[in-house]
Amino acid sequence: MNYAHSKRDSLTQELLPKSEWHRLDEHLEDTAENAAEFAGYFGCSSIGRILGYSHDYGKLKPDFQMRLNGALAPVDHKTAGTLLVHQYYPFPYGLMMAYAVYGHHGGLPNHISVGTQVGLEQVLKQEFQIIAGVLPHLPKLELPPALITANSPGMSLSLWIRMLYSALIDSDYLDAERYFQPLKTELRNKFPSLLELHIPFYPKLQELLNKPQNNKVARARRSVLESCLLAATGPAGMYALTAPTGSGKTWSSLAFALKHAEEHSKMRRIIVALPFTSIIEQTAGLFRGVFGEEAVLEHHSNVSYHSDSESEFNPKQLASENWEASLIVTTHVQLLESLFSAKPSRARKLHRLAGSIIILDEAQAIPANLLKPSLAALKCLCDHYGVTVLFCTATQLAFQPEWLGGVTPTDIIGDPEGLYCKLNERVKVEPIGKKTNAELVERLNHHLRALCIVNSRKQALALYEQFPEKEGVFHLSGLMCPEHRSQKLQDITNRLKLEGTSCIVISTSLIEAGVDLDFPVVYREIAGVDSIAQAAGRANREGGLELGHVFIFESVDHPLREGWFKTRAQITQTVLKLYPNLLDPEAIHYYFELAHGMGRNLDSHHILEDLNAGATQCSFQFQEISEKYKLIETEMIPLVIPYDSDCVEYLNEIKNSLYPVRFSRKLQRYTVSIYPNQFERLDKLNRICTLHGAVHYLTTEKEEVDGQIWNSYSEETGLRIYIE
Repeated sequence: MNYAHSKRDSLTQELLPKSEWHRLDEHLEDTAENAAEFAGYFGCSSIGRILGYSHDYGKLKPDFQMRLNGALAPVDHKTAGTLLVHQYYPFPYGLMMAYAVYGHHGGLPNHISVGTQVGLEQVLKQEFQIIAGVLPHLPKLELPPALITANSPGMSLSLWIRMLYSALIDSDYLDAERYFQPLKTELRNKFPSLLELHIPFYPKLQELLNKPQNNKVARARRSVLESCLLAATGPAGMYALTAPTGSGKTWSSLAFALKHAEEHSKMRRIIVALPFTSIIEQTAGLFRGVFGEEAVLEHHSNVSYHSDSESEFNPKQLASENWEASLIVTTHVQLLESLFSAKPSRARKLHRLAGSIIILDEAQAIPANLLKPSLAALKCLCDHYGVTVLFCTATQLAFQPEWLGGVTPTDIIGDPEGLYCKLNERVKVEPIGKKTNAELVERLNHHLRALCIVNSRKQALALYEQFPEKEGVFHLSGLMCPEHRSQKLQDITNRLKLEGTSCIVISTSLIEAGVDLDFPVVYREIAGVDSIAQAAGRANREGGLELGHVFIFESVDHPLREGWFKTRAQITQTVLKLYPNLLDPEAIHYYFELAHGMGRNLDSHHILEDLNAGATQCSFQFQEISEKYKLIETEMIPLVIPYDSDCVEYLNEIKNSLYPVRFSRKLQRYTVSIYPNQFERLDKLNRICTLHGAVHYLTTEKEEVDGQIWNSYSEETGLRIYIE
């Protein structure tokens, strides 16, 4: 008898009897059946089954079985299965499967060796040997449909490999989870189906359709919603919803997706991707209010751990999300980086994209230097995996047809420029030049109600602290955990409902999407035109005033550093020279022409070029691509804030749990993402504790600093990381 996994007593760590171990034949059989089902959604059930049977062939080795018995020497169990599929199946299928099997621990490999990294090509030069005279069950290869696009063969072939790899990884993890964590397995597949989501959404849809049409804003929202419902009856493919901020895109795009799924019975999930972690909880919160707390999967990183090691199964690997829900709210980073990542934890969910409707909110936020490979990947999903992509944006897209293989997304709004003109009449945008924080405070104090949006957390904190009187002044930033921000937003909403009360809000850009607040005056630090248009959506949002005002300023005290914000701000300055009204559709179009032009390389790392160059030989440098494709150059570290008694209770439960990652979804409401240098600084000050090497949380002890009682977390401003 051979085994896939052994098990130890949770208290003594002694090996349990082999009668309780995970049998290898059962593991291979169950993994194969799951992988066949997962890959079957894109016509590759035969390959999925082969991968399931072959991936752990190396565990037949006597030295691996000895390791399960307690031997310490590491054992390579993935090469045997890699050589097996490569020898027994023809090109390119054998090589495609070899990538997946070799990568099922540690990640998809490069094909060609680089430095100390051994490439798959080198591995495949080894001679295949039958282990202990035993071959696994090798199903016959049933040729799948050709999932390759002629004008982008490298992208489509490499994505095909990734999708097969994903089906294998998810199947392997799920079967291991059934063995190690049966209680967690019982909790799976509890999400409602797309069909079931129609029932709670119907009343919300009727509410939206029956709202009084008493001003131009209300009429515009009704028009956008009706256009989305009409367009949803069209074929699967690529669509664009271009409508100004305040036109109801959040609900209209979801109405499109649900109606589209109704028209296409094979559609199985909706994925809403937003640009920033700091705003997804707001959209997820709106959806939960309609569909219920457990119906929406909100996914962004909030547990810091390394799950992609070469070592045999680590329970923390089960924390990687596999997107089994029908309604998912996530970030651009999670969605797009997963399409290019070599890591098992990121790739695990990819096969779930087949048959999905992807709402790419704020699509213009995709970094220009990664635009071409990003669009090529999304186009492949539409071509071969039954996906519909809705590019949802408050500013007109400047995508060229050649970036999408000659295809232009179907416009949902028939006259977007007319819609812009109608809605943008409610606000006036005016540049006011350079301002110090003191000057901004003086101007803001002259308004009864105003919103000021700045580009950085540090600037938001510094500006807020300049107000001598804090009554009616609020701070919002990513340094506040989502639960804290939600409470603060509710406080702001309640105050705005009280006539005659002052309300000044200092915020970062997190308030620019998914937040339904209405101010007569908005101040916006100079940024990209798209960000300014978003900010303008908070001015006279409901159209109740004759005119709202948006003032654009440059910060004297916090000048922009070199990077994305400064580049976009410089382009905006150029646009202002020709178009004083930044909300003019022509100004927005010119802005994106400059943002995507001016000598900028839309594939600065040559990802698409290199993939297409390797297509003929099926030679792809997956590890290199994974390192190159980064929407955010510096990875943030999640830090849990013990903000209330619920979070404290979760942390206490984690301390006594063998599998802390099962709390990961609950902790998202209490997580702040910080830069590595900020994490190190807090750690040196002994303000961070770590549980099970995976969950970092902030200590809450108060201490005396310069004669004052100081806390690491403030009820007014959140995490205190800028105090020296």
